[in-house]
Amino acid sequence: MPTDLPDLRPTRTLGELLTRARMNLAFQDHVALAFHFFMLARLRFAPPSADATLAAQASAALLATTATALVLTRGELLRPGHARVWVYRLGLFVPIVASYFQMRVLLPALDPSLVDGLLHRLDERLVGVTPAVWFERFNEPWVVEWFAFFYFSYFLLMPLVIVPALACDRGRRMAELMIGALLVASIGHVLYTFVPGVGPVGATDFEGPLRGGFFWAQVERVVARAGAQMDIFPSLHTAYPTLFALHARRWRHTPLFRRAWPVFAFFAANIIVATMFLRWHWLVDVIAGLALATFAHGLARYVAAREATRGRDGALLPVWEAPPRRR
Repeated sequence: MPTDLPDLRPTRTLGELLTRARMNLAFQDHVALAFHFFMLARLRFAPPSADATLAAQASAALLATTATALVLTRGELLRPGHARVWVYRLGLFVPIVASYFQMRVLLPALDPSLVDGLLHRLDERLVGVTPAVWFERFNEPWVVEWFAFFYFSYFLLMPLVIVPALACDRGRRMAELMIGALLVASIGHVLYTFVPGVGPVGATDFEGPLRGGFFWAQVERVVARAGAQMDIFPSLHTAYPTLFALHARRWRHTPLFRRAWPVFAFFAANIIVATMFLRWHWLVDVIAGLALATFAHGLARYVAAREATRGRDGALLPVWEAPPRRR
């Protein structure tokens, strides 16, 4: 008989089901729920507008998706098996990823006052001149293309790292990466709502436009079509590659990362410079991204170690259930 179908036996009341789900919640479950609740609550203070209505509907849908997945899985309504594993993993992470795309309407709905002037002054106080302006002396087509390539590689790096780990990995290594990535997304998206800006490209005068080619055209097109436009602080283009590099270096003793970790570090360094060279970010955005990645990596290691043995006594579900191995 299949083992991963819903258990519809009427042996528990709704209250018992919710109680069991609450007991089984893990650290990342609380973070995801808190994040979606916050975004929905944040919109309660937005002035009435079409954007605010659309953003509120999207936030409610994302919250409902995650909450439903957690009730089905952590409440043990689904029996052990592939269905429970995938409903949990997808229900937890897909809404967090999708929340970025709602930023395109959510951030304008908040009617924010842009803080680019403050961020620019902080750059000048730290290093004398914001890096985007200093880099203007290197505005040559081959240099622009070099950094545009690495900036664009971010959009490929993200799924290449996250999707296989979510689908195929298991154990402490997977837990650390998934928790770290969830923290970067949730904290980063929350900070977007408090520190909105358009970056040097929209707040600083330059001598002329960047002179790039194919990759620079791809970057401009992706940012124009999918970017949230006011999502600069912290720089998640900095935070995610840095998190991946820290994770790869920590696990460099494993075959997967033994030779790959220097590649992750090389890509991270170039992507970080690219965010400023291509005029998307202030230096303080990058510093915040580095701090966020370091914090998320450290906290993920601590949480993964603390929760590693949960579920072994059968009292609670394991934090990360693995799909049954096929015979």
